[in-house]
Amino acid sequence: MKKILLVILLFSSFSITATNWRINWQHSRVGFSVDYMGISEVEGSFNKFDGAFDFDQKTKKLNNVELVIQTKSIDTDNQKRDAHIRKKDFFHVKKFPQITFKSTKTYYKLSSPVKLEGLMTLLGVTKPVTFKITYQGMRNDPWDTSKKAIFFKASALVNRKDFGLTWNKSMDTGGFVLGDKVTLNLKVEAFKEGVRPAFSRFYLPTKIIKKSVKAQILSQPIVEVVAPKKAVNVQKVVKQEEVENEAQSIFLNLVVGFVFFVLLIGTAIIIQIKLTKFLERKEFGYRATFIIPNLTVMIFIYIVAIQLAPYMGYGPHPWLK
Repeated sequence: MKKILLVILLFSSFSITATNWRINWQHSRVGFSVDYMGISEVEGSFNKFDGAFDFDQKTKKLNNVELVIQTKSIDTDNQKRDAHIRKKDFFHVKKFPQITFKSTKTYYKLSSPVKLEGLMTLLGVTKPVTFKITYQGMRNDPWDTSKKAIFFKASALVNRKDFGLTWNKSMDTGGFVLGDKVTLNLKVEAFKEGVRPAFSRFYLPTKIIKKSVKAQILSQPIVEVVAPKKAVNVQKVVKQEEVENEAQSIFLNLVVGFVFFVLLIGTAIIIQIKLTKFLERKEFGYRATFIIPNLTVMIFIYIVAIQLAPYMGYGPHPWLK
């Protein structure tokens, strides 16, 4: 449910005019890499983006490609570095919250798109950018074969200084910390506009699942239990009402457990982020800003999980006692 709401939020926050295919952000990636200290690379990605394009499966014609990226979602696997990149030295996310790209021309080879020209806007500067693209084909959705998905790969080399990204730092051995050229790498899965793709990881039980679980329980035979070391056999009959309560307990454990799990993890993430930022403002060392929030979150999850265990599938659901 949380992911579905996030999809709706993302789609409602961007202005996309193409109507044929929509990027499935859950199975796509917008990544980049830049030279670091002349001998290595810094790699990263953007976690929030939206896009759409027009594509004809028969003719392989690709048009009206649009991509919108939220600069605040930068992720280089280093919180301090990401915080710096969000500031005025780099993306200045408060003033320039988005990077946009709109295609202007597509080139083909053997009737398949191989190059895409367009205009990219970053920090309020618009420059032409050319992507090399590869159409990888179409597949049926593994969880719903009536739905289709198509796949592309794309890459481009851009000069960050062309867009005003000029921050750098000289090294005592000569040269600079960051290179000027940035490689953009996109992996795209897209679905038909208006057709929601299947979600394979998170779901609430459907009516069919609920009915199936209850039917399996009700179909179990009544068991005769013989008490040990007694001369008289005592039959313990499982009443219909008890069986129905067991079915309700399983259902409540599934639904309530899932809701509590999402809330618990979400709260833990918020606590970790808030505490990390607080410690950074207080200029704690790197180890302290890493260990203290993580240890706090682990203790929090452990304590809350113990209290919520009966509601998350550990024994009969308390509401049915």
